[in-house]
Amino acid sequence: MKALFYHEQTKHHPTRFAKSPRYLDWKNQPNPYKSYYKAKKIPLKISNPKKLPYEKLYLKNEPKKMDFNSISQFFEYSLALSAIKEYLNSRWAVRINPSSGNLHPEEAYIIWKNGVYHFNIKEFSLEEIVKSENMLVENGMVFVLTSIPLRESWKYGERALRYCLLDSGHAIAAARFSSNLLGWKMEYISEYKDSELEKLIGLDKPNFYKNEDEIFEAAFYIYTDKKPKINFKEFENLEFLLEHSPLAKEKVRWDIIYESAKALKREKLFKTKLKNSSVKFFPSPFNAFEIIKNRRSALGFKERFIKKEEFLDILDKTLPRNLPPFDTKTTLNKINFVVFINRIDGIESGIYFFDREKEKLLLIEKGDFSEAAKFINCNQDLGKEGAFSISMVINKKEIKEDFYYKLAMFEAGIIGQVLYLEAEAKNLRGCGIGCFFDDLISIDILNNPDILTLYGFSIGEPLVDERIIPIKANESFLL
Repeated sequence: MKALFYHEQTKHHPTRFAKSPRYLDWKNQPNPYKSYYKAKKIPLKISNPKKLPYEKLYLKNEPKKMDFNSISQFFEYSLALSAIKEYLNSRWAVRINPSSGNLHPEEAYIIWKNGVYHFNIKEFSLEEIVKSENMLVENGMVFVLTSIPLRESWKYGERALRYCLLDSGHAIAAARFSSNLLGWKMEYISEYKDSELEKLIGLDKPNFYKNEDEIFEAAFYIYTDKKPKINFKEFENLEFLLEHSPLAKEKVRWDIIYESAKALKREKLFKTKLKNSSVKFFPSPFNAFEIIKNRRSALGFKERFIKKEEFLDILDKTLPRNLPPFDTKTTLNKINFVVFINRIDGIESGIYFFDREKEKLLLIEKGDFSEAAKFINCNQDLGKEGAFSISMVINKKEIKEDFYYKLAMFEAGIIGQVLYLEAEAKNLRGCGIGCFFDDLISIDILNNPDILTLYGFSIGEPLVDERIIPIKANESFLL
């Protein structure tokens, strides 16, 4: 199976890392912003939404009419710029959705009424890459995510596809929380093949690949009541405006990424099962929009204890209930956690296993394993200093098709975004960890070589990052 081969080839080991450039070619760093310069630009507006309590991230909300104003809010609270960091003479952007190394490989498109639009993040606008005389989508819109691996492989080499998939998971969850606050439903389009869905944004056109390879990740219906209908025939003779500036002057192509991505295309129907268990909410001093806007990746943690109730509530929100973001129906729901507990009041330090299906936290071994958590996560202090850290794992027997690997990585990213927001809601902070020694979890701790480690995450009380300057989504001129 190509997916499992890719995962094995891109493992980090204490004595050998996955293949990468080994240095950062700053002159050729890919542009994190894509723009279709021939397309008509439609500026989006900054919203002023009514404050909603934290639990409204998950619960139903009053449906808003779908128009350019509400679509603006959808992007503002899912994929837009949220802040800038300033250090010496450099400035760079932080977004609502997290990304490995802040490199953001993902691009977003919507098909709404008779138009296909690309979301221009830097300009906070929609770019109309095609317009039809007839309706392309009826009853709502279609939301499409893609990845440009070049942005990640510039730094991470062969392992970049992992990060593209994780970041797509982050983006899926971010879009689901944002759409839910607008009272909209969002559901994975699984009844059509990926090879059919990529045509909706012209990804099958030769000129799409003129400058950089862009990979279709997933498409979703977004609607209020009746599920949208896609009029595929209307797309057959459309002229897409796909010209865009190159994202890098020179490129190194990692063939394993694109060969593996082809194998991950979903050409079969997929259905998932979700839990219908009840849910309770730990009170938060912040409203839903503040939590989304304030999401950051922690740079480090104060070595302090957090409450047992907070920890258990965070774990509870990762369960695949029929609530946002898992109700997008994009997940296998077969991921479990290895948890390193460093500092939680009322729970002994040690290594634990969280079974998400049985909703049980099981002790593996008591003791202070903070140094082990640091070493496992590529010797990063995040594993040691956090109140706890998580390694997301799955048994490879659950990867029954190559595209299941994509969905498993989506799920890990979706869980990651839940952890980010849950940490913020409790006045804590999280940080995703993409660099780890895979086999130290599967073999040394779980004694099972069939276990795949997909993603790491650490949560605790953060050190203050003085470099952050909050901005509005349309204030990229400050960069």
